[in-house]
Amino acid sequence: PRLKVGQLNMLETLERFAYRGANALSVVGLGGLCLLAAMTLADGVGRWLFGASIEGVRDIGGLVIAVAVACCLPMGLIERGHISVEIFAKRSPTMSRAANALASIIVLGVSFAMAWQLQSYAAKLAEARETTWVLQIAVAPFWLAVAAVLWFAVLVQAVMVMVDLTRLSDRQSNGTIRTHEREQSAL
Repeated sequence: PRLKVGQLNMLETLERFAYRGANALSVVGLGGLCLLAAMTLADGVGRWLFGASIEGVRDIGGLVIAVAVACCLPMGLIERGHISVEIFAKRSPTMSRAANALASIIVLGVSFAMAWQLQSYAAKLAEARETTWVLQIAVAPFWLAVAAVLWFAVLVQAVMVMVDLTRLSDRQSNGTIRTHEREQSAL
């Protein structure tokens, strides 16, 4: 069954919201990576000039990189930055769309499992009151942030599943341009 105009507009709105949220998170992730690079550089310069490192850079570095990498996952999902094999693309566009929809559903399941397990892990860290080795910073808030970002990634992937299922039901579709791609090309 084809989507009606109102339903399609709703899907485009969801996709636009997911893209903008993923884009904002990727900027946060980039900021985290820049912070990590600055800390590492300062630590290296401190060792070179003064023969002493900055205490806790390794403590914070692992936590910052976990959050930064997680912040980039939603953008990878919405931009379909993952590896794909287009074996059906030339033979049968319908089979290609079906394979893409199935792959999207599998990625949704894996994303859900990752978010669930990381939330569980963060709760255990909070309960145990785990801290970093040197600075004694609580690690649970960082892992809760990672879990929250992954739950957002689950929502993003759910939108992508809806997009793929819509394309599957559209016999005329040959991979239409997504909403955020139209926004970028208009700039």
